[in-house]
Amino acid sequence: MTEQDGDFIQGTCMQMCPQREVLSREKQRRLHFFETVAFTSRSTNSNISQQDKLTADPRAVVKEFTRSAAGKAIDPSELRPFHVLLRTVNYLIDVIASKDGDYPWHMIYLFVFDRTRSVRQDLVVQRISGKPVVEIFEKICRFHIISGYQLCESTIDVFDGKINNDHLAECLKRLLCFYDMEQPATYRETRAEFEAYYLLHNLGSVEALARAVTLPEEIKRSCLVQLAFDINLTILLRNYVRFFRLVKSLPYLACCAVHKHFNHVRADALATINTAYFSRNASLPLTLLVEMLNFNDVQEAKEFCSCSGLEASDTTVKFVKGQLNNAHTHRTRFSGMIDTKLSGRISGIISGRDNSCRTFQFPSQNKRSEECSNDEKMHGVSKPVSNLKTQQSWFGKGRGKGRGRGWKLFQ
Repeated sequence: MTEQDGDFIQGTCMQMCPQREVLSREKQRRLHFFETVAFTSRSTNSNISQQDKLTADPRAVVKEFTRSAAGKAIDPSELRPFHVLLRTVNYLIDVIASKDGDYPWHMIYLFVFDRTRSVRQDLVVQRISGKPVVEIFEKICRFHIISGYQLCESTIDVFDGKINNDHLAECLKRLLCFYDMEQPATYRETRAEFEAYYLLHNLGSVEALARAVTLPEEIKRSCLVQLAFDINLTILLRNYVRFFRLVKSLPYLACCAVHKHFNHVRADALATINTAYFSRNASLPLTLLVEMLNFNDVQEAKEFCSCSGLEASDTTVKFVKGQLNNAHTHRTRFSGMIDTKLSGRISGIISGRDNSCRTFQFPSQNKRSEECSNDEKMHGVSKPVSNLKTQQSWFGKGRGKGRGRGWKLFQ
């Protein structure tokens, strides 16, 4: 743990927010609803006055993020030490994020996102490292992953997916740097989980794959890391059908991490199918497309095909000559497959207490190690199952209609 030494600064603020900031923001009426008496007394008092919405509850006010001014001296009384920062993050997850049933998630997201940025800022200024910092970054990464999915259908004025992805990437990289500085056994229970998230977040990235092959053996033997690695390979091999088959085997939070890539993968798959099987009389049943590319229903598949420039009816889609129009941004939707995987409270998943989302079966065509690591067994990760069965392709029916080629799409 970093101590005050030379240029190092040790924070002395023992509260989630310095008293000076509490008074200033209350006077300027810049308090968030979650920081007021109206929020903290809601469970005990049903009569909330307008004054309660303007009055700060010192126990609930959390230091907000502000950009550092150039040349301004840093006051240690405005910095929180590591144990206060960890307590702050636990409060944001266990108290604020747990209210997802009472308040819209975008309201929770904007508040928690800003306050966790302030936590990260205090960590950087004090140059704190060690296990408490790793725990903080693990929870922040889970928060950004789950928020990216929960708000995927929101408009840009409510939620900016790019900003969320950028901060997730930054937090993941810092977290992996902390892992690299320690022995593999130090963070055995969680490192494999976040190495897999890094692979899924950077889908198809050669850099991410290069890191994966250099991981310690006990991390590479993780069923979740192996599955994430296989999913990346399917993208490099352009095997889109197998991609969605493997994704269905991921636990909930891992599905949330890869969900943002769904539309891009679908667009590439449609372009490949259109080029390979174009014919004036050829058409494809939308029900088959729903199965292949994991659409929620026929209507979603029809809208996606229409936006790509294909001629789609209520039951089939016809191919067109030439390249598809993939410049159009497809509408992002929730996935019914992912929603069914959610078990337990979101706050429990973010905090890491709820391990039910890690229980999954791992399909693989290659022979894997017979057992997963002991830490995975503790979290309910099952052994690899038997090989995927080859399914007859619709494209192989009929004389001379792509005989043989369609089988590869289903392997």
